[in-house]
Amino acid sequence: MDNMPKVSIFTCVYNRADKIHRVFDSVKKQTYTNIEHIIIDDGSTDGVGVLVNKYIEEVSYPVIFKAKENGGKHTATNVAWSLATGDFIVQLDSDDELLPDAIERLVNLWFEIPESERSNYWCAQARVRTQKSNEVFGDLYPENINSLSPYEKRMVASRTIGEKIGLMKADIIKQYRYPEPPFVKFVTEMVVWKPVNKIYQTWYTNDVVRIYYVDEGDSLSKPSINKQSLTNKCWMSKWLIENAKKYDNISLSNEMIRYSVFWHLSLIEFKRENGYFNLTISQFSKMILGLLFVPAYFAALCIKIRKKI
Repeated sequence: MDNMPKVSIFTCVYNRADKIHRVFDSVKKQTYTNIEHIIIDDGSTDGVGVLVNKYIEEVSYPVIFKAKENGGKHTATNVAWSLATGDFIVQLDSDDELLPDAIERLVNLWFEIPESERSNYWCAQARVRTQKSNEVFGDLYPENINSLSPYEKRMVASRTIGEKIGLMKADIIKQYRYPEPPFVKFVTEMVVWKPVNKIYQTWYTNDVVRIYYVDEGDSLSKPSINKQSLTNKCWMSKWLIENAKKYDNISLSNEMIRYSVFWHLSLIEFKRENGYFNLTISQFSKMILGLLFVPAYFAALCIKIRKKI
């Protein structure tokens, strides 16, 4: 391909010294050569930095390594995006791997978008399989998904369960940063994907380019149930309540109930900065209505959480 665009692959790592070799080996094997690899160590304590430095000595493409204090995957992602110099950005979790032609296929996928429409897109998205199967992990996109209207496409994609991987346009995604609220260690991708998807479109394929290792999890993105994780959930419900009017598929009453439950179980430092409720009369009315119709949801959520902490 002439004038190959540069692709920045980034990996946020926290205590993955026993698994990060999969990332290194798969990036080394990429058939697409105009790449850089950005690695952000979010406060690891297992010596993963030694492995990263060894990896840097073994490869010819640029590797940017930065260690920071532990703040959560969202904070590490913000750092990675600020360091990326590529035309496109790809996220690779610290315990997964890319197929050898993954980046090449993602770049080719981007150029499948009609040139006249390309400025309307921010991402070309492919699929993932697990280490246990060669099949797509999750549901398949319908064959005609890219011919649907932007709204229909977004709705179909949001209902398609399963892991994905995207080639993101760097000059667009860099305009969006994860919020870094105090006392919160995990912010879901939704807070970035929802606003960017409101403006730009995604091009989809069911082709598999990444291997997702199930039953292992990413220690940066799947915290256990404890005071910290409940604080994270409480902040997320607060964000959804505050943004319910902007985006589709947000149940205001459910999120108010969740916020009520999670707030009581959150870190005291978080509660001091975030009141129990700061709602308009309309929002409060909807919460009460939700409580009248879904008391079982409220009780079950409390019981489930209490058993795990």
